Amino acid sequence: RLRGHQQEINSLTQRKNAVDEENARLKNECSILNQKLKDKSQELKDTEERAQKKEEQNRLVIKNLEEENQGLNTCCADLVNDLEKLRKQEAQWKTEKSGSDARTK
Repeated sequence: RLRGHQQEINSLTQRKNAVDEENARLKNECSILNQKLKDKSQELKDTEERAQKKEEQNRLVIKNLEEENQGLNTCCADLVNDLEKLRKQEAQWKTEKSGSDARTK
């Protein structure tokens, strides 16, 4: 009976050792996974920060381009007005020249 108890104790000790080893392996695996999670979380944070900075840069570029476009539109409108004035002036000069030519004949 004592031998049976001794064998049971030995068997339970072996099982305990196996469970302890498995527990240590799982703790190590968990530690590695936690470190990977921490690394990926930092990587995600860095990526989000870069994306936010890029988005802000893009907003500034768009704003500058819109301002430049507005300036160019104003310049275009001024040039169109100047062209129209020059065409009117040309028409007036042609009329005056025609009159002068008619008087000269």
